[in-house]
Amino acid sequence: MKIKVPKSFDLNVKNSESVARIAKSAQNGGVYAALMIPQHKPIFDKLHLTYNLKRANEENFKLLVAIEGIHDGKLSEISILKSKGASAIFINSDEDMNLIKRVFEYAEFLNIPIFVNCNNKSLSYGVMNDSEVAYSMGVSGIPNYAESIEVAKILELTCHFKAKVVFQSITTKESLEILKNRPSHTYVDVCIDNLYFIDENLQNFNTLYKTFPPLRSEEDKEALLNACKNGEIDFISSNHIATNQKDVPFEEADFGISKLDIFTQLAYSLPLPHETVTKLVSTNPSKLFGINIDEFIEIEFGDFNVNIEEFASKGKNCPYTHLKARIV
Repeated sequence: MKIKVPKSFDLNVKNSESVARIAKSAQNGGVYAALMIPQHKPIFDKLHLTYNLKRANEENFKLLVAIEGIHDGKLSEISILKSKGASAIFINSDEDMNLIKRVFEYAEFLNIPIFVNCNNKSLSYGVMNDSEVAYSMGVSGIPNYAESIEVAKILELTCHFKAKVVFQSITTKESLEILKNRPSHTYVDVCIDNLYFIDENLQNFNTLYKTFPPLRSEEDKEALLNACKNGEIDFISSNHIATNQKDVPFEEADFGISKLDIFTQLAYSLPLPHETVTKLVSTNPSKLFGINIDEFIEIEFGDFNVNIEEFASKGKNCPYTHLKARIV
């Protein structure tokens, strides 16, 4: 069976490699546009912003750039950066709350969305999900509440401002429960890895599955899949990061999974209706930014192997081996 679908819009690509590589990986993965999230390298001033936008223009690639709303404990020049081409603001939820409040004020006034990484760093010194699996491996874990308490805090703030807020890479059933009655100007994003894998995949210290936010339990994964089906989740994104520092002791291995080269193929391989996938990876992201995706691809369904050596990304840290869908 084959279907024709619009290309994807990936709302979470880390700036961990050159824009040229990101553009080529996106082409492989059927991705029309990508939002660059500055969690790997800083993007907080005109120099960093202009550099990335210029490189994307040279590659003829639709790259949107999120700038840090807060850098080194200070508010960034959000208004100036938006006028220079910034498309979104990125913040960590455990920054100074007065600074976060000011980011919300700027975002509401400038009509620019905020992408929030909901994580309490002081509770997240572990290397994987806090579970019996981590206990059996003798490694420290990251509890579900390191995320959910931050989700509750940011959600309360959204009730006092009209800024568009995206809760990025949500992983737990507790967070979903908190977000059930969220305001209409808030959105929920989930990383595709958390729809495929669980913490048990890290057994035997398999560093390929070491990522952040961490893979959670089977119960969490099923809650996320159900939330995708019933409209409680707005976006599926890749959380793509290019790193190859995996062949080292487990606790020293880098976090992250590379998969931009196969993102659309992975999305349509999920156990979700095709219409739901299109909504979560194309329709909803394009609506958020007012972008018209006018390029389409044909997806074929079957049983296909993943060839990591064909990735344009420098990151080959990918545990995905099979797909149910491919671009033809």
